[in-house]
Amino acid sequence: MLWVIAKTDFKMRYNGSVFGYIWALLKPLLMFLVLYIVFSVLMKWDVPNFQLYLLLGIIIWNFFAEGTMAGLSSLLGKGEMIKKIYFPRILIVVASTLTAFMTLCLNILIFFVFYGFSDLSFHFTMLLVPLYLIFSYIFVLGLSLFLSVLQVRYRDIVQIWEVLLQAGFFLTPIIYPITLVPEKYLFYLFLNPVTGLIQYSRVLMMDGTLPSLYGSVYLLTGILLIFAIGLLVFSKLSRNIAEKL
Repeated sequence: MLWVIAKTDFKMRYNGSVFGYIWALLKPLLMFLVLYIVFSVLMKWDVPNFQLYLLLGIIIWNFFAEGTMAGLSSLLGKGEMIKKIYFPRILIVVASTLTAFMTLCLNILIFFVFYGFSDLSFHFTMLLVPLYLIFSYIFVLGLSLFLSVLQVRYRDIVQIWEVLLQAGFFLTPIIYPITLVPEKYLFYLFLNPVTGLIQYSRVLMMDGTLPSLYGSVYLLTGILLIFAIGLLVFSKLSRNIAEKL
């Protein structure tokens, strides 16, 4: 059932559009192109392999933004199904975030195509990339579980989350190097797990080195804590969700 819902959501997402599934690849690439022209050509930021640096950040951020938005709205979107038949409600949220995860995997493959045309070498540390992608999914799922049940009760949550995503894009080192951030603010920057996911993925894929053990443990602990909170809140508030819908 989980796979059927996820596959159906993925198909319906681009149903009727001219380019279909290609939009899953075009959107981050078009966004990358605009930002690359602005920050590499016009502003001339001197960052080695800035095009790959930027593209990887956009891919991971887009997964976070699209995954949480899909998860947030998933229960309302499947309201009729929830009211008609009984099944574990968590499957809907998991399926919606899996759809975004499929897109992430496709975009990572495109990233490797660009990587192959660069002057960088492939590193053994890239074998750890799937682990960080799983970390990313657990984080998105945890937030989605929390937000989805709140959205059923408070319909303004989606607007609030959209504003937070817009602010978060600029507060996360996606389009600018983290070295521009004063050291005294780095602690606050890494309170956002997306910062760690992007930075450590860049270290693995572009630098060919391992992220700090302390940083990785801190990141994983924060993600697991958010997931646990999301799961706990979801399990408590989803019991009478059909009545709220």
